[in-house]
Amino acid sequence: MQALVPDSLFGFLQESGLATSGGEAAALLMEGAVCVNHSPVRSPRRRLQVGDVVSVSGSRTVAVFGTKSLF
Repeated sequence: MQALVPDSLFGFLQESGLATSGGEAAALLMEGAVCVNHSPVRSPRRRLQVGDVVSVSGSRTVAVFGTKSLF
């Protein structure tokens, strides 16, 4: 059973590299360190929409959901 859901915040944190593991993604969410469109989010099941900007407090790295990687 695959744990990652492509449009869930939890799965996206891992797939985008903003979190290195499921444990780190969960910890970041519980701490309130994850923002979607500049608003803190704690729910791992938060569905993302194309163009949503996801960031982690204390990091300059952001990821945009639904766009292709430039690398």
